[in-house]
Amino acid sequence: MIETVAVTDHVPVTPWTKKLNPLWWLQGPDGWTVPAVNNGAPYLPSISATWLRRLIWFGIRNPGMNFVGFIVGVEDRNYTVTGVAPALASTGRDCGQEGWRWSVINLKYVRLPFVSYYKNGFIEFYLGWRPASGGFGIKIVHGKPPGVA
Repeated sequence: MIETVAVTDHVPVTPWTKKLNPLWWLQGPDGWTVPAVNNGAPYLPSISATWLRRLIWFGIRNPGMNFVGFIVGVEDRNYTVTGVAPALASTGRDCGQEGWRWSVINLKYVRLPFVSYYKNGFIEFYLGWRPASGGFGIKIVHGKPPGVA
């Protein structure tokens, strides 16, 4: 079944010219604070040195994540997603479905595609603009075939 879902909780980066500044790529919309929790999990719990946590966050993680999320991606834009239900799930692992999935992010003048494939524990693949976040991503994870120890 195909469904269309509106994503309306994204906050625009204003002015948009901020995104052209490479220093903003280091900082992003979250400011200069390194969080204690990232994506629901403790961020680098084994590293207590503040300078090292900042180096990893602002020197490695933030430039990459801000680039795929805000420069190439549309994490600061509201849009609709049309695709295989549930349309906001990135891969079959997210919703318990095996096989191919696809979706398209619909902006005013642009369509951003997404395709994924999931086979229970054997392969997980996606390419394109992730439907729930709007960030661009590529992922390929290959495991053992089902039934092989």
